[in-house]
Formats: sequence, C-alpha cells, structure tokens
Amino acid sequence: MKGKNSLSSKKMKNYIIKNNSLVQERMNRYFYGKPINIVNPFTNSIDLKRVIQKLESYVPSHLTHNLDGIYVGDFTDFKKNNRDVNASYKDGGIFVSNEQDNEEDLIDDIVHEIAHSLEREYKDHLYGDERLESEFLAKRKTLYYLLDDDIKKRMVDFLDSEYSESFDMFLYKTLGYDYLRTASASLFYSPYGITSLREYWADGFENYFLGDRRKLKELSPVLYNKIVHMVEENH
Repeated sequence: MKGKNSLSSKKMKNYIIKNNSLVQERMNRYFYGKPINIVNPFTNSIDLKRVIQKLESYVPSHLTHNLDGIYVGDFTDFKKNNRDVNASYKDGGIFVSNEQDNEEDLIDDIVHEIAHSLEREYKDHLYGDERLESEFLAKRKTLYYLLDDDIKKRMVDFLDSEYSESFDMFLYKTLGYDYLRTASASLFYSPYGITSLREYWADGFENYFLGDRRKLKELSPVLYNKIVHMVEENH
C-alpha cells in the first residue's frame, strides 16, 4: 500500500456495478485478462496500452492471479490522509489514482500493489520463518544509531515491524525522504521500505522488477531470495 488509506473497495465495486453502462464504455484494456476500469480519466496523457505491455513484460502472469481487476479514479479516500496516497489493494482489486505524473509512475503503483496482493497467499513463505522480519528489524536498528540524536524517536518504535501512522509521519515529515535517502542508503533500497515490514516487502518486490536487482540482492538478500522463489515457482 503506497500510503495508509481507508478506501472502501466494496463501496467502489458497488458503484461500478450500478454504473455498468459507463464502465463498459471505458473497460477497454486488460492486464493478463484482468479488466482495467477507468472510473475517472487520467489527468495526464497516459498510453494505457503501452503501460499494459510494459507490465506484462515485467511481471509473470502467475503473480497476478489474485487480482480481479484494476480501478483508476479520483477516489476521495486517497485525499483524507496525512500523506500522499495514490494506490491501494483491497478485496482483489487494485485502486490507483487518476492523477499520475507519467506512465512509469502508474507502473510503479500497480507493481507495488501486486506485491500486497500476494501477501495473504504467500504469508507463510514471506513471514513464517521470521527471517524477513529479522532482516528488516536489523536494518531499522542500525538506522536508529545512524540518525542524529536530536531527531531520534525511541528505540522501541524502530523495533516494531507493524505499520504505525505516527512512525510513518516521523519518517515522511520529520526526517523527510531526502534525508533518509542518504542516511539509509546502505540499508534500504528506498526510504519507503523503512515504513513497515509489509512495505519493506512491497518496496523490494517493486524494485526487483523495476529497479536494480543486483543492488536489491546486495542490500536485502533474504527479501531478494523470497522474491526469486515466488517468481520461479511456476516456471
């Protein structure tokens, strides 16, 4: 989840069903057979066909079978939070904002949410042996000692792998990602991966397909190997 949100996917799906004629007019693209529903048009010029071609060249089809569809729109719940929110996965659907900087921004969002769509099915593989959590918390602990004393939170906050809105805001607002990008460069692929264990997983998944795999492997070997196992499972 790119940012915390309370989007009601059931409410959105009900809206779409009630406005089926409108949806059918706009449901003209498919990602591995999953419909992409344009509830509200993109605010920028987006070549959706090209986006889909790139997505299908990056992500194997067997990693998308948990998806029912993708929904693009001006979802008000994305704007009710303290941080920028532009994508979410819930109840089989990926919901993305129609406000995208460019096509690569849209691709980033979708791949990130595909990672979250896999968490329930692969829960034991990802979290059962606790190796991923151990890798994540070791990095968090190291980061704690790298920060300036006057901006540190309590150590206990760094050793909680679950999402915390206050800790998220501490990273996002108090420290800022520009500062964290430098401070955590030898620990995390990107600052967003610091947010929680689930975001550490999703950020790694996103960058495995869209970033530098060698860098990810060097920084996060446990995470990297769990992704490789999933990718190669049906190959």
